[in-house]
Amino acid sequence: MPFYTFNCISNQMKEGNAEIHILSDGHFTLDGGAFFGIVPKVFWSRYIQPDEDNRVKLALNVPLIRTPEWSALIDSGIGNNLDEKFAKIFKVDKRENLLEQINVFTEPDEIGFIVHSHLHFDHMGHSFEKREDSPVFRNARLIAQEEEFSNMKNTNELTRSSYPGKNAIQYRGGRKPVNGSVKIKDGLRVIKTGGHTSGHQVVLFEGEKKIMYFGDLVPTTFHLRLPYVTAIDTFPLDSLKMKKKLIQKAIDEKYICIFNHDLEIKAAYLSGEASNVKVEPVDMD
Repeated sequence: MPFYTFNCISNQMKEGNAEIHILSDGHFTLDGGAFFGIVPKVFWSRYIQPDEDNRVKLALNVPLIRTPEWSALIDSGIGNNLDEKFAKIFKVDKRENLLEQINVFTEPDEIGFIVHSHLHFDHMGHSFEKREDSPVFRNARLIAQEEEFSNMKNTNELTRSSYPGKNAIQYRGGRKPVNGSVKIKDGLRVIKTGGHTSGHQVVLFEGEKKIMYFGDLVPTTFHLRLPYVTAIDTFPLDSLKMKKKLIQKAIDEKYICIFNHDLEIKAAYLSGEASNVKVEPVDMD
């Protein structure tokens, strides 16, 4: 069971080390045109080979942050409540399962927060799951932009296939809507970006080492190129604007960047300029 781990120290923690583990909830596939948008297939197919139906295999990388005071997940993968039709369409591979990997380090009951970059089906699958009529993460506060909770509840013809359906919002006891760029806990904060969805946010954990989780603003290292946004982005010009700012911030302030859908490079330092990024993978073995 592969996972990636490194230690960092929070500036505001009183004692002990914070741990960050990049776990996996398996893999799924998405149409190459949807994932790579305006990028010609002749370019993106050099990065990742599509299958016979033009679908590309994507990782489901989920960071787990543990401190002596609190534990949090950043997104929660695709989940286990997958009907046969859905699993077939997206070729879901669950040989790696987030819940099993969490149990290596802690228990689901110890997770105090799940901070969602957004609420598409591949980012919140475990958050609303139930086990014996109780949420799997029964003590977790589900954090997302208030606008994103609204997006999930009020879909339209364009967004309906990306959100998991109204059944997923029946459990509301742990919801914590936030508005804008805010602090969640000491060292943990979000920056509202919009772009991919109107309520999309990037998650930062800042200590001796700084972590930036891009969500689907930059889902893979291939998408570090500024104009490369997915065809699913509902506000692509907002994506472009925020990519410029946050990629440059990651370069200037030496963040370790985490890419949630990258099969090969889960985390890396960035260097150069936002318009011409160099990637330095982080060895977490």
